[in-house]
Amino acid sequence: MIQFTGTAPRPLSHYLKAMGVLRLLVEQADPHARGWWEDETFCVETSLSSSDVEMFLLTQYRPTPLVTPWNGGSGFFGRDEALHAIETSETDRLSAYRATIEEARRILQAFGLEKKPDNKDKRPLVQACRNRFPDEAIAWLDASVVLTTGDLGFPPLAGTGGNDGNLEFSNNFMQRILNVMSPVSGDPTPMAATWLRAALWGEPTSGLMKGAIGQFSPGEAGGPNARSGFSGNSLVNPWDFILMLEGALLFASAATKRLERQSASVVAAPFTVYPTAVGHGSTADSDNSRVARAEMWLPMWSQPVSLRELQYVFREGRAQLAGNRSRRVAKNGVDFARACATLAVDRGIDSFQRYSFLKRYGKAYLAVPLNRFVVQRRPYAELLSEADNWIELFSRVENTSHAFQSALRKIREAEFLYCQYGGSRRMQELLIALGRAEKLLSQVTSAREKVPPLTLRNPAWWEAADDGSWAFQAARGFVSTLPGTAGSIRSFLSPVEPDQPGRWSVESSPPRVVWKSTDLATNLAAVLRRRFLEAERAEVDRGDRRGIVRLESVDKPTAGLRPVPVWIVVRLLHETNSDRRIADLIWGLLPLSQSARPGGVFDRSVRREESKYAVPWVYILARLITAPEAQIQRIFPGVAPVPVPNQFLASLAAGDLDRAERMAEHRLRGSGFSSPFFQKGVSPWLSRSSVADRRRMGTRIVAMLALPVADRDLRTLAHMAALATDVGAQEAVEHGPPFADEPTR
Repeated sequence: MIQFTGTAPRPLSHYLKAMGVLRLLVEQADPHARGWWEDETFCVETSLSSSDVEMFLLTQYRPTPLVTPWNGGSGFFGRDEALHAIETSETDRLSAYRATIEEARRILQAFGLEKKPDNKDKRPLVQACRNRFPDEAIAWLDASVVLTTGDLGFPPLAGTGGNDGNLEFSNNFMQRILNVMSPVSGDPTPMAATWLRAALWGEPTSGLMKGAIGQFSPGEAGGPNARSGFSGNSLVNPWDFILMLEGALLFASAATKRLERQSASVVAAPFTVYPTAVGHGSTADSDNSRVARAEMWLPMWSQPVSLRELQYVFREGRAQLAGNRSRRVAKNGVDFARACATLAVDRGIDSFQRYSFLKRYGKAYLAVPLNRFVVQRRPYAELLSEADNWIELFSRVENTSHAFQSALRKIREAEFLYCQYGGSRRMQELLIALGRAEKLLSQVTSAREKVPPLTLRNPAWWEAADDGSWAFQAARGFVSTLPGTAGSIRSFLSPVEPDQPGRWSVESSPPRVVWKSTDLATNLAAVLRRRFLEAERAEVDRGDRRGIVRLESVDKPTAGLRPVPVWIVVRLLHETNSDRRIADLIWGLLPLSQSARPGGVFDRSVRREESKYAVPWVYILARLITAPEAQIQRIFPGVAPVPVPNQFLASLAAGDLDRAERMAEHRLRGSGFSSPFFQKGVSPWLSRSSVADRRRMGTRIVAMLALPVADRDLRTLAHMAALATDVGAQEAVEHGPPFADEPTR
């Protein structure tokens, strides 16, 4: 086994150099050689020794003929020293090169071309070259240019048809060949061995050639700050350049086979997709369309692979999106990440080194290494396909505001990071990004005409995002609130139809949308109060035409499929550090509201904790009288209805807690309840609204009433209030609440 310590996944030139070493060894020296990546270097299993490999490259290596007669800088137009030297060479090592040059001259003569061909002449010229060139030269044609219907496509690895800006690859390749080989005898030049050891084993060396490396190694491209001093020249090891382009030919056989879209040559090249400015912090939004040519995801593998197997992998270049009902080829960096996360890439690939071809200056590009992406299945990654169509529609919204572009980038960034790292927290970030995008739509009427509300119907989204945190449980409880007669909870945040939350409302600004750009408690309180108002209106519509409504008949819209543990509610009454996260999650979970499933407080996500806060007496009363009648009946069978008194919620929100207490106690008495604590001051362990900021606490109490609680927790609150019997009061006094450590007097 030989470890080529001069190779590496970064920069691109060193990766291609590794591919070139394996290809040349198999095709010209050891047909059974196999290669793999280990410890960031390329290893080859071969019968040759290290010195044998050096001797082969120095004395026996036959260069692949790389010619591009359609380029002005190829050397065919005017006298070029490198091309002329190879054309008149005598060594057998360059015989294939001489034959290819001779055939190229015949083709140019047949076309009557004595100068650089115009664009209209290039396609028939390339077609003639592909038809008539020797077999050894076809690989470079396929790597540098793609014949499409009526046009030419250029895979980004070879620039634009074999040149990058002013750098012509094939002509520079011929120059580098002459740097290491005599065109007459084929013997190595005096510096060839030194340069070769530096290329293969990474040995330090002096005497590098002044020449261009092109896009393949940004660190060696020269320019300002490239060396000590203000600027530096581009220096190149001839063997690095030679082996790099020899390795690039491995990507040739796939260029025409994978031409799935005739207008997009970037899709035709293996492991090559459209650029996406996500997953790294070095580019801006504008890079996607203005300064990035493409992305390449170069495979890394840890098991020995033969050249034939490797050619098959590069020929297929397979990266497909696998979803619940769809499968398509990856077209950009986010798609490729999703393919890796769903194991929809070739088996045996451990990771990918991601490159982006970014514009440097003029027409020159640099292959910038972005990050390493490990191929690992991420649970729930298939869910992302459900949002594809909606994201595509959102991306087409024509809006001059950067807000839409920023929202789209955050969605793609969140998709990428979930596929890269996985985890429920990353899934939450994706849902939050989607929620922010819908929030934008809710504010722009013209955009809503093109993009419907996002609806995610697969219930697995809930599991994927569940991290067991307070914030998630609170947001999930709010979003899972049952519509009742008030309408869907989503219609109070976003302008959707109350009974069809998957459709925008016909009104541009529905009055029921009360969620504003303010704090969480104010918004939750506003939603709850508006839902009670809509429930009363619904009862009026069902009542007689005079609008007389029986209060006990009004539906109390506080029931939910996923109740929030009351110890979380109590902590949220006092703590505000999770408010912003809860608000973000509410918007992120709204698209899932129609896929909510019933669940109790004992599911896997709930971690029971002791609360350091006592329960405000006014919250207990408010929770009891705003509980759905069906829930009250399950705890107190046969009890009279407990309607919510007029102005009760308004009094709470205004901070008039004493008045709210009196109203609640009076209402409970009227429904047949009794308690030793009614109008008797503070119990030994209950806080009776002794708060400094009553208005703030009142608003938070109304807000927390918007979070549904389970029957068990409501029963616990009833016992704490000692409702119905003196025995219940005595038990409550003796045992205290299960979630209060210290009494607050």
